[in-house]
Amino acid sequence: MSELWDTEGKVLAALDRFEAALPGWVRPAAFGLGWEPGGEFAWARHDLGERPLAAVVLARVCGHAGGSASYRLTASDLDEAIASLAPAEACASLDHPDLWAWRPLRAALPEGEGVIAVFAADFAYAGGDRYVSALVAEAMGGREENADGTTTLWRPVGPAELAYVREHGSWPPRLPDQPIFYPVLNRAYAERIAREWNVPHSGTGYVTRFRVETRFLRRYPTRRAGGEDVLELWVPAEELGELNGHIVGEIEVVARFGEGDK
Repeated sequence: MSELWDTEGKVLAALDRFEAALPGWVRPAAFGLGWEPGGEFAWARHDLGERPLAAVVLARVCGHAGGSASYRLTASDLDEAIASLAPAEACASLDHPDLWAWRPLRAALPEGEGVIAVFAADFAYAGGDRYVSALVAEAMGGREENADGTTTLWRPVGPAELAYVREHGSWPPRLPDQPIFYPVLNRAYAERIAREWNVPHSGTGYVTRFRVETRFLRRYPTRRAGGEDVLELWVPAEELGELNGHIVGEIEVVARFGEGDK
């Protein structure tokens, strides 16, 4: 390696250089790298709107500038991607999960076999590339999408937030130290938070259920915050008003824990 990017500033500078050198480059909503051991596709790693340096490094090797597509790469192509991204590992203040996934994949790759790089421009993909479809399916996993074009979400709340919801029929603006609104994707997870967080902090925890237009929600990938059922969406605070505008029906209370008003 001719240089090491041992600070976050150097990593960002490298990102700028790679992106400027790829004409027409548009960051993907998701990208991933997989292989087909025994003929069955498996992910080595996929990223959802994160790790732009790894995304552009992989895209440069593929010759990909934008849109949704998949590419078959040789072992030598994977070596090139690993070597291009490796200088970033000198920055100890950042994690490097793509490198840490690509290297074991390369080591396990049988002679003569390659890998598959996949890019999704957005999560509304309806084309025929099965690898892109698989990536989008990963991004949209764990959702209760209804036949009427809505998706059911859940949110645990305390008495103060519930009072606002009952008065306004929508979610309150986030506080300055709350940059993200976190609806969750299943009732069990919502109930756990209501019992374990809302009750100790405010005496009562409520679980709410509401529906949002599926087409709108598909801009937000599913985030796994722990176990298999610990699934949520991350909605930036500045987009919460827009989400409120796509709620269908009422925000209803479906469970209560602790003491307080019913």
